[in-house]
Amino acid sequence: MPHLLNVWPRVSRQVAAADHVLLLLDYDGTLSPIAGRPDLAVLPARTGDALSAVHALDRFTLGIVSGRGLADVREMVGIPGLVYAGNHGLEIEGPDGTFTHTEARRLRPYLNLLLQALRDRISGMEGVYVEGKGLTFSVHFRLTPEKLRPEVVAGFDEILASVANDGKVRITAGKEILEVRPNVDWHKGRAISRIAKAFPPGTLPIYFGDDLTDEDGFEAVHDLNGISVFVGPARQPTKAQYRVDSPAEVAETLELLAKL
Repeated sequence: MPHLLNVWPRVSRQVAAADHVLLLLDYDGTLSPIAGRPDLAVLPARTGDALSAVHALDRFTLGIVSGRGLADVREMVGIPGLVYAGNHGLEIEGPDGTFTHTEARRLRPYLNLLLQALRDRISGMEGVYVEGKGLTFSVHFRLTPEKLRPEVVAGFDEILASVANDGKVRITAGKEILEVRPNVDWHKGRAISRIAKAFPPGTLPIYFGDDLTDEDGFEAVHDLNGISVFVGPARQPTKAQYRVDSPAEVAETLELLAKL
């Protein structure tokens, strides 16, 4: 898989030839370095400036597709007028309107009860942060000592075992994170496809992401003849066409895009 900056002349020609560019990016681990707690993952000033520069160009539409709640990711990025998709695309807002997945919204009270039970069980454990995001929730244990992490996972499994067979939720795992979502046929890829439908033929979709949940997004842009970029080490398997090493190189790429 080639490094994006090593093949930039070729990729930049593809971008320059597009009638319009739909540039979508994940937040944590892509725009901002991974932090021990979600509230500590602040957008670097250089990245924010580069995002604003791209957003100012008429031939680009810029959007953020994140596992964070919609209001949270909007606040962390802080640039008005972007397309924002939160909770892996279960909720989307942008200049063309808003969307909330109907079945996910219906399950919200059920998820809130489960969230409270989980908080009662594990939120006092060292380094654990249980994050409610409205339509989903996550357990972060990056700050938990290694020897205590099995205890966190055991507590999580204990609570989730009570609903394991009811078919209402599904569990996904990421980088020192466990996540509970409504069991609906929706993910970042479907969200990206929905967003892309608002744009005419000739629009080039591009998606940057760093985690397993971004693989669906990469597939979606491939189906739309777009460009996918994985953020992270070359040794990690991914469906993306290109890669960059870090959020700092994402910022560098954004600066290059702003100059096209």
